[in-house]
Amino acid sequence: MPTPEEFRALLEDDFGVSEWSEKQPPLIEAVDHHRLAEVLKERGYTLYVFVVASHRPGVEGAEDALTAAGYIELATGLRSPTENSQLAIWRVRVGLDEQLATLVDLFAGADWQEREQFDLVGVRFAGHPDPRRLMLPEDWEGHPLRRDYAINTPHPPWR
Repeated sequence: MPTPEEFRALLEDDFGVSEWSEKQPPLIEAVDHHRLAEVLKERGYTLYVFVVASHRPGVEGAEDALTAAGYIELATGLRSPTENSQLAIWRVRVGLDEQLATLVDLFAGADWQEREQFDLVGVRFAGHPDPRRLMLPEDWEGHPLRRDYAINTPHPPWR
C-alpha cells in the first residue's frame, strides 16, 4: 500500500501529474482514470469510497476548449482498509458529451454511485453494465444537479 508520498510519486512518474495543490486532489487525464484505479487496487486500495461529479458550465472567451465548452469534473476516492488505512483521491475532467471509463469491473461499489452521478449530473460511464437512472424516473428530462438546469422546471406531481 503506497504512503501519501508514494502515491504522489506514482502520479508524477506514471501519470504525468506536475501540478499540486493543498486545497484539491490531483488532476489526471481522463484516459488514465481506469488504469490508476487498477494500479491502486493492486497495491491494496480495495475499498471504493466515492465518486462525486460537478458540472462546470462553459466560460465565454476561455483559452482552452474544455473550459469554453463546459465540462464535468469528477473526484474519485479509494481506501486501503488496513490498520494504517490510506485514502487516495484524484480528479478528472470530461467534456459534456464525453464518457469516462467505468470502475464497476474493478469495484462492485462503483455501480450505484456511478448511476447516481449519471442520473443527477449527466456523467456517462463507458462500459457500465446498467446505465439506467437510479433515483429519477426513466422519462425524466435533464439532470437536476447541472448548473444549466432551471431551478423552476415543472415536475408534476411535485410542482
